[in-house]
Amino acid sequence: MKKYVTGFLFSQDASQVVLIEKINPQWQHGLFNGVGGKIEANERSVDAMVREFTEETGVITNTVDWTCYAKIHRPNFYDVDMYFAFSDLAFSARTIEQEQVHIIKLSELPANIIPNLHWLIPLALDKQANFTTPVLIKEIAEERIKA
Repeated sequence: MKKYVTGFLFSQDASQVVLIEKINPQWQHGLFNGVGGKIEANERSVDAMVREFTEETGVITNTVDWTCYAKIHRPNFYDVDMYFAFSDLAFSARTIEQEQVHIIKLSELPANIIPNLHWLIPLALDKQANFTTPVLIKEIAEERIKA
């Protein structure tokens, strides 16, 4: 099973967020998503988040900066650990690889974002949520729904 991380670095005042305009995978082409990628063998999820964010934006963060707030599990396909952090380092984010990095006002999110960002971003910003244990989001097998 493939394991990934995706993170949202918000400005300290939570008015802006770093997003990346995806080229790959094909189903994400032209859409904005959080910054992330694959977790390497023997790598902790949070270490992958720090590494991927640096590789894709040039911004150096630390593991203590990131909060894992959700885990998305699709059996037999993938697991994605979702992270957020708050820092004005967001304004230093720049394009390093082919995919374009943007700092975007939350009040002006583009129409072409990955659909689940419509609820994943507000969840990350929920001040009343307790993320001591990340929210587990599981896809329920269709057969089980019919039962």
